[in-house]
Amino acid sequence: MGDVHPLGNPHYWLDPANAVRIAIQIERKLSELRPAAFKLRINDAYKRWQTAMAPFRGAKVVTYHNSWPNFAKTFGLDVVGYVEPKPGVPPSPSHTFDLIQLMKAQKVKAILMEPYFDAKTPQSIADRTGANLVIMYPSVGGAKSGTDDYIQLFDYNLANLVKALR
Repeated sequence: MGDVHPLGNPHYWLDPANAVRIAIQIERKLSELRPAAFKLRINDAYKRWQTAMAPFRGAKVVTYHNSWPNFAKTFGLDVVGYVEPKPGVPPSPSHTFDLIQLMKAQKVKAILMEPYFDAKTPQSIADRTGANLVIMYPSVGGAKSGTDDYIQLFDYNLANLVKALR
């Protein structure tokens, strides 16, 4: 089955609605972090992100790994396929061919990929389908700059995604 997560998908922080839940837990343990202020900031940012993504609700995307189901649900994206045929299993030529055909038929505009995966195959797929390869950082501090906190992380990722979907 590849790199299956037996206890469910662990990428829970990639849904901004979960960020409030995370902040509440931090508040209980580390009150000095001022999570109430974070709640206000995340709620304001969430409204901004929903507005930015509103024109793209229903957009079909492909992801490299099944890391983004919460993110996709929150922003109304339709994940129609994965570069990996199974989590953790590299794509075969036949899977890649089938994915290219699917993406052409579905008019997929973006492939979302974390920076630590090899971009060779996803870039080739993007080149053959007219889609844009979008590097999406899953964690704070992942990019050299511009992802220094959770809100900046989503600002960065969503700006790049909006650009790719236009």
